[in-house]
Amino acid sequence: MARSDVVIERLKAEQAQNPDVPHYECKPDETNWPLQPSEIKTAGYWKLERRRVPKGVEPVAFVVSGQGGKLHGTKVLTRWVPAYHINQTVPVKSRSADD
Repeated sequence: MARSDVVIERLKAEQAQNPDVPHYECKPDETNWPLQPSEIKTAGYWKLERRRVPKGVEPVAFVVSGQGGKLHGTKVLTRWVPAYHINQTVPVKSRSADD
């Protein structure tokens, strides 16, 4: 689903608040911003890969997230989400049965 002109204009205005930080698309079918590199992801996606972003780390980029649909009955706004390079993350320690 393509973004509306209103959403694109809002994202551009929000992008202007952080002009020195790269902004990326998360989906290849959208073409308003460059596609995010594979080594840059949001904290949530790093968590899926068993990595975490330590507290206090500044994002190296922002990734557009959401398509303006609904999640659990609540409207989800398309917005910019902080993103981090893999070098800013640390592996999540696995919990062993002995702990």
